[in-house]
Amino acid sequence: MNMEKIAKAAGVSKAAVSFALNDKPGISQTTRNHILKIAEELNYVPRKKIKKDTIVFFLITNNHAQSLDYYQRLPFFQSIIDAFKTKSYLKGYNLSIQTISQLDQETLSNWRQDNVYGVVVLGTFLTSEDVALLNTINANLIILDNPSIENSHSSVTINNAQGMISVVHHLSSQDSIIYVHGLPAIPNFNERYAAFKTAAKMKKLKVTEIKMDSFTFSETTAAEQSVIIDALQDSTTIVAENDYLALKIAEIITKKKLSHKVNKIFGFDNIKTLSQSAIPIKTVAVNVTVMVDIAIDLILKEHKVPVHVAVDTDFIEGIKK
Repeated sequence: MNMEKIAKAAGVSKAAVSFALNDKPGISQTTRNHILKIAEELNYVPRKKIKKDTIVFFLITNNHAQSLDYYQRLPFFQSIIDAFKTKSYLKGYNLSIQTISQLDQETLSNWRQDNVYGVVVLGTFLTSEDVALLNTINANLIILDNPSIENSHSSVTINNAQGMISVVHHLSSQDSIIYVHGLPAIPNFNERYAAFKTAAKMKKLKVTEIKMDSFTFSETTAAEQSVIIDALQDSTTIVAENDYLALKIAEIITKKKLSHKVNKIFGFDNIKTLSQSAIPIKTVAVNVTVMVDIAIDLILKEHKVPVHVAVDTDFIEGIKK
């Protein structure tokens, strides 16, 4: 199989195929994904393919979900999964994506199989007990998306503090501010709140704090609607710990026809579905592709001393419909 055949099947130029297969800039992510899909369908195998080496990507749910489908329904996690598929393919490694509800010794023993080159653990829902357990093993392991100071393995995280400080920069002491905590209180949320609280105190902002569930697909309950509605005042600015919360709140406000009471809504993560909101949502963009690139590069380099990388964020103005 050569690039000319892939280009013809994908309806693109040979140069575009070269960019995609060699993980080079010059084409959009959509075009890259399309070309890679065609290449796989045509059984293209990169020259550097290593048959027996596998990178395991573990999604530890801690009972928040029971299957890969849960993550694929959440845009932020789906983008992480897609990035891992692309990066591992281009590097010539097999990728094994596995979900488990609880981390235990049996799981850890499976990582010592001969064909496993390294393990990336999605740490979003890891507890402090989980991190302590991971710290007891000697393995080529990277923890992704868990800003825990207890982590003794290499890690790649979001620069949550930078992102939340950029949000506070857009707030005024004249604003009536509601800060919405996401439940469960995962490490990312805790770090975002700590940064927000410090920055808000420096600007002498007046803040009301409420809590809402942020990882369910069900319709908002009457109780959730009441929490938001009761907290609203004239010209309210809402800061949510992630975009799922921001979307949920925007939906409540739209249905109850209370948009006139809302000045701004801020989220965090810049998920694709933000454009569906009837109310523009300002957010903080997380470069998932860079996070995944760094995670796999750390796996392949096998650093003897843990390396901890926090990927910077960008503030994004809301998209007006």
